[in-house]
Amino acid sequence: MRSYEVILILDPALGDDGVDAAIAAASSVVAKERGEVAEVQKWGKKRLAYGIKKRREGHYVFFHLRAPVKAVAELERHLNIAEPVLKYLTVLMETRQCRVGRAKTPSAAPLGSEAPQAAAEIQEA
Repeated sequence: MRSYEVILILDPALGDDGVDAAIAAASSVVAKERGEVAEVQKWGKKRLAYGIKKRREGHYVFFHLRAPVKAVAELERHLNIAEPVLKYLTVLMETRQCRVGRAKTPSAAPLGSEAPQAAAEIQEA
């Protein structure tokens, strides 16, 4: 499973119950597709940088989830249809991958110091 971050902007007219219902609906879509919501943060109502659907404010909600690609596609489909969602953004989190194998031997001289070494070899010959 991959890790994703999703940020939702919900309608500012929603109360706390409406925000919680939207969070529960999104979480249930992910859970139904065998994903898991690792973290949910409600960032509160904030002013938007520009108007979205004639709204100047919105409730921001952050999700951190681990899910297969199919679950994220289904979540995005749900967010497109849901009335209280003004906008959303889904970001795939990169994971660091470790390579197994031989490590390259570091060169003793820093870059750009090949010329003095070559000159010393010529003088010795």
